[in-house]
Amino acid sequence: MKSTVYIIRDDYNHPKEVIDPVMEKVFDAERWEVILTDRARDLIETEATVDLAMFFTNGRPEGETNMTPEEQGQIVRKVRNGMGIMFIHAGLVLIEPDSPFYLELNSGRFVEHSPHHVEVTNNPAISFKHPIIEGIEPFVAIDEHYYCQVDTTRTDVILFGTSRHVTAAAGWAHQVGTGKVAALTPGHNPEALGHPQMIQLMKNGADWAARRS
Repeated sequence: MKSTVYIIRDDYNHPKEVIDPVMEKVFDAERWEVILTDRARDLIETEATVDLAMFFTNGRPEGETNMTPEEQGQIVRKVRNGMGIMFIHAGLVLIEPDSPFYLELNSGRFVEHSPHHVEVTNNPAISFKHPIIEGIEPFVAIDEHYYCQVDTTRTDVILFGTSRHVTAAAGWAHQVGTGKVAALTPGHNPEALGHPQMIQLMKNGADWAARRS
């Protein structure tokens, strides 16, 4: 039986033309039913079972407002009931510090990024093992280096990104209710998002969050 993944992507700076070809490498069509959309509200409106949601943007297409705290809360409840969720790069943007997405779900949020694209070295954590970083080697890509606020009392940092500017958390993961949450900060451009190690990170993260072995 296939698992269903909703992929929320496509905005001016992160177009579907960059993201969709990479998703074809991440999700095997024999194992996954992939639904592509630019609307986060599709997750709220669907009555079908969703095994995994992946946010590559904030999911607010032109003409729509940001999700309200109440709408965010509906997605939080889906995760508590077993839906996995992943936030990749710009999916971490526009998460407010007092929002359900930060306080109850992701435990991380975008604050700032490097002024220019820089060389970023992504290093898996070595202090403990986690399925998302299993088999992952350090990798370097020219990227927009994200700096995030991460509440490490509520999540495990599994990846670090180092540029000439700073070393910052580049990935974290935890459980909320019966659902699993993961975040990865790399992936602004085709080089970073399409790096073989980044693809493997997303594969590992999807399998872990959707409870696939």
